[in-house]
Amino acid sequence: MRFFPLTTLVAVALFAAIAARAGTELRSYDLPNGDAESDVAPAGREEVLDMLFERLAEADNEAESRAFEEAIREIWLDSGSPSIDLLMERGFDALREENYDRAYFYFDEVVTLAPGFAEGWDKRAAVHYIREDYAEALRDIEQVLRLEPRHYQAMAGLGIILEELGDKKGALDAFRRALALNPWLDSIDERIAPLELEVEGRGI
Repeated sequence: MRFFPLTTLVAVALFAAIAARAGTELRSYDLPNGDAESDVAPAGREEVLDMLFERLAEADNEAESRAFEEAIREIWLDSGSPSIDLLMERGFDALREENYDRAYFYFDEVVTLAPGFAEGWDKRAAVHYIREDYAEALRDIEQVLRLEPRHYQAMAGLGIILEELGDKKGALDAFRRALALNPWLDSIDERIAPLELEVEGRGI
């Protein structure tokens, strides 16, 4: 099966779906203006994510899996800071309008002000990808996965870039890791099958 270049919207969706911000503050980040607050310690946040990932892996159907995916995304998107949330919202608006210079500006601001917030790096990676600046996208994805090792969307984005750069083995590994984190991840099975043939060959 041949894979054609991703459309802009699909590319953005694969890096991370544009979801509503969470209403519960689960993590704080050190910001220059000190406006981040949290009622739940980071350890509690990780416990919630542990539970959600377990439920996601055990989901019986797609509808159930999407609910757990949404809950995970909401936690990832919760910066704990109203100012960072506003910058993220403006960045999303710019993406929807396909104004990538403006989107980059807002996500770059997020990365600068809240370097411990993985979603800022993830969304800036998406802009780099759209601009076909793969080297910068890979650097940002590396930071996402350092902060959120289970970020299956960033892992899938890594696989897409590696495949486009010709690193089939690296792409296959990234897709498999993404699928291990989220067995319901869209379109990954379709990408893995042809890569397995190219990388590992057909069994005799």
